[in-house]
Amino acid sequence: MHGTSFLDRLFWAGTHVAAVGLAAATLGGFLGRLWWVLDLLSHFRVQYLGAAVLLLAVYALGKRWGWASLVAGLALLNLGLILPLFFPRQAPEMQSPAYRLFLSNVLTANPQHERARRVIEASDADFVALLEVSQRWLDDLNLDALGYGERVAVPRGDNFGIALYSRYPIADSQILYLSKWGLPAIVARVALGGEMVTLVVVHTVPPKTGMLTRVRNAQMAALTDSPARFPHPWMIAGDFNATSWSPYFGAWLKNADLQDSRRGFGVQPTWRGLHPLLAVPIDHVLVSDGIRVRNRRVGPDIGSDHLPVILDFSVAGQ
Repeated sequence: MHGTSFLDRLFWAGTHVAAVGLAAATLGGFLGRLWWVLDLLSHFRVQYLGAAVLLLAVYALGKRWGWASLVAGLALLNLGLILPLFFPRQAPEMQSPAYRLFLSNVLTANPQHERARRVIEASDADFVALLEVSQRWLDDLNLDALGYGERVAVPRGDNFGIALYSRYPIADSQILYLSKWGLPAIVARVALGGEMVTLVVVHTVPPKTGMLTRVRNAQMAALTDSPARFPHPWMIAGDFNATSWSPYFGAWLKNADLQDSRRGFGVQPTWRGLHPLLAVPIDHVLVSDGIRVRNRRVGPDIGSDHLPVILDFSVAGQ
């Protein structure tokens, strides 16, 4: 009898600790601009929601209504950040010609080059944006043979090689270096149905320390510091090493007057580096006015720690 009572107390003590930890993580994620560690907490809103629902069920079964109210509030707080992704800002425009973008962080050390090539071919994309590409990756993919007659590429031996392939003529392009480390971003202008569209491909550094977090933020800011840097319409595709729930990312996106292409299509997690259950959406395609998102989905596994993003879009006025 005493043993059962002790186990019961131990169980509820552990459950309370989990609830307090969940509250700390949920609320701490809003304060990421104060400390880089808190910014890391902002990315796991889906996991926090799942944990809150589980704890709510436990407390309800145990008739611990005070604690149940706490975790119900945490569930609603996280749900409020997730739900907008399932509602589009506007109905997609389906009359204009459609174009497809394939975005993938292939992972430099990933040996499954042929598998990645098959997935790219099956996507039938008009544009292919690749991150973490070495020269060997570009040689093995041989996307020229798949009809991608135009490309801008900066292959590297580290994890910051980058490339953009196009089935449409690239009118002009440039390489931007967004940090003192000389990490590249690609800017290319393409004529689509008489309208010039600017495509930007970027890979920011992972925020593993306070310094790296500042460098990541500086890379993002450098893309949009000048309102006239890129003419409309334009889009940025890349691995931002941040989710849209990061306080910094959210403020930057608003100031840049860009829209998250996931709106209406859900969370779409892409990075599974920690564990599949902890996957988070850090690969983004962000669009300006003039770009209409028609469909967005996560592509199949290519052997990388990231899943590809496949985006169908049209250009307003065509």
